[in-house]
Amino acid sequence: MNYYLSLCLSVFLFFSVGSRADEAAYGDLPSFMNIRPERLSGDARHLKDLLDQGKLGDFYQQALPVLNRELFDEDGGMTPEELENALFINNMVVKASYQDYRLDNFSTCINEGDLRAKFKAYGNLSKIKKYVRENKRLRQGKELARFCLEAEFEYIRRMMLQGAAVYRYIAGLEAEHGKFHPVRPVDTLPYWRYRETKNLAACGAEEERRRKALYERNVDELVRLRQSFRWYIKHREGALLNIVLKLHPGNRGRALERLRECGYKTDRELVEFLERIGGMRKRVQFLYSPGMLREHRKLGKED
Repeated sequence: MNYYLSLCLSVFLFFSVGSRADEAAYGDLPSFMNIRPERLSGDARHLKDLLDQGKLGDFYQQALPVLNRELFDEDGGMTPEELENALFINNMVVKASYQDYRLDNFSTCINEGDLRAKFKAYGNLSKIKKYVRENKRLRQGKELARFCLEAEFEYIRRMMLQGAAVYRYIAGLEAEHGKFHPVRPVDTLPYWRYRETKNLAACGAEEERRRKALYERNVDELVRLRQSFRWYIKHREGALLNIVLKLHPGNRGRALERLRECGYKTDRELVEFLERIGGMRKRVQFLYSPGMLREHRKLGKED
């Protein structure tokens, strides 16, 4: 079986088992990730090892410089090996777990390395998609382009679900400890209140100062994280609709199913989503089910 045939087969397996993969585990990544180790570059093997070991902070930190390298040579091309490794690395980053953002996880600091790395991988996949579509020598260009499109969808889906989880987590903290201040949250979410609520064991003065400083830094970063998710989600909603329409042209049922996978569960949420990005435009009118049309009319009366 030649190189591109095996690559195309891997893409088929991705569509069969990978598009609904659980967010949590590397083992749930699509079959495309199971290419032979000897075909992987040193960077790909190293990043895979970090992910296998659950070292997410190191994984995202060390993935960024790899993702930031130029994808193409001076002539705008890629070798088959470069294409395979680029697909492997960027797909792996998109589907890797997010970091643990809990405030009581004092062993690590909250940061946005995963958001930055995933966003860069998403952009790389868009560039690779354009390349494989335009490269006439690739007989499997359409299949590879669809693979990239599915990976882009997964990036947005997982980001939206994780963002919703962060919103819920912060809402719970605010209900328990008080509302976050928009600029200096530590002013209204004091460490002593958190320490008493969690019944943290007594420790020496130096350790207490360390805990307090880390806690307050994590609160600040958690608030920034919420703002970052809001920015990323706001600027990807239009892209999400375009991707879904390309994946399922004319298929209202499947298109709405994919949008619901991203967290738009009710007819009301779907209508609000569509109207945020253009409303009843000609190319999306077919998406409005009878229930969604009723919600659309209700929104019109309320405005």
